[in-house]
Amino acid sequence: MIRHEVFTDAERQLVAERLPAVRRQLVANTRKFQQHPVPLLLAGDAYPGIWLEHNHDNLFLAPYAPEEAWASQAVFMDYQRPDGLLPFNLPLSYGPTQYFKTPATYSHVQSVWSFARCALEIARATNRPERDLQRLYDAAVRYDQWFVANRNRANTGLVEMYCEWDTGHDNSPRVTDDGIPHACPGNDAANMPDLPCMPILSVDLSAMLYGHRTALADIADLLGRHQDAQQWRDRAETTRRLINQYLYDPQDDFFYDRSPNGFRKYRTEHITRLFLNQVLTQQQFDSIYQRYFETPGREFNPAFPIPAVSVDDPHFVQNAPSNCWGAHSQANTAVRALLWMPHYGRHDDLLGLLSVWLRAFLNGNCRLTQEISPFDGHIIGEKENYTPAIILFLKAAELVLNLQ
Repeated sequence: MIRHEVFTDAERQLVAERLPAVRRQLVANTRKFQQHPVPLLLAGDAYPGIWLEHNHDNLFLAPYAPEEAWASQAVFMDYQRPDGLLPFNLPLSYGPTQYFKTPATYSHVQSVWSFARCALEIARATNRPERDLQRLYDAAVRYDQWFVANRNRANTGLVEMYCEWDTGHDNSPRVTDDGIPHACPGNDAANMPDLPCMPILSVDLSAMLYGHRTALADIADLLGRHQDAQQWRDRAETTRRLINQYLYDPQDDFFYDRSPNGFRKYRTEHITRLFLNQVLTQQQFDSIYQRYFETPGREFNPAFPIPAVSVDDPHFVQNAPSNCWGAHSQANTAVRALLWMPHYGRHDDLLGLLSVWLRAFLNGNCRLTQEISPFDGHIIGEKENYTPAIILFLKAAELVLNLQ
């Protein structure tokens, strides 16, 4: 079980006083982009743009700014390539003299929670008309086709990882060892590096595909296309079966990536992406969660969880720099837990997780930053005004302190 922090009356009062400003801070993180007429939600000050791996942020924006939340999804469909690939990023500003040269970038996929699932949930929350659901369905079908055509070189039916940034695990040994490059060759996510470890069957990208296909089934049902819906559910079940067939290690009771040489045994938070996309049965989840998430001080349950790499894994990066998914507990991981912990019946642990993150923010003078130390909760780096951290503060105030 994740421990629960206890807050003094003075701390509760401090959070209550800050709450209106933090709500405004979330909405203020929507900015006007050249690419879209409606303001879009930034990942934060240090990330001047919108990233596909942050699409879940928009779900939490929806109650405060519904048009901006939907626009922050629709913009990815606006820039979908003819071959079906969605951009991983749209920069706030771009041009010949800037870091980003183009209005959208395609050098990797960086897809974690299914775009179709996230967009569907936002469409429901913001009461989008049927034409938006139809547009989402068509875009999601093309995106699925892109993965089948471009990330299935080994013909397993699973999704392959080609570069470090494919999964958003920056600076993690799992995605940098063996010479894996930052981005795909030629800055095109369709290109696989020429390395002996390639292609790598990816746990989390395959989990995303499963979630994508269940979302397509749900959208098809809403559109009255029930035969198509059943076909998508059948494809999703095939994906689930293949994940279990190729990527599950019964000895460790864990899911690992697989290269042509066998399992790549890195115990990283990629396991939570199986939870996020609801790939596992309750029985499978309970077994893995009890072994790796419930013992205090071990694996994924140090004092301030969830670390990007198990603290007992030899690949855990000691003395890690900032923006390191080889060690630190990341706000992005904690926000995603808001989506999977209730589904698997871990409400109490969710309250514990939010409470320890709130403790870290309070100890750090309410600096809402990207990552914290898993051991003592101290703030890592200088990347403040980080949208997932803002969301964590708001949800901790609401669910832990019952502040509205």
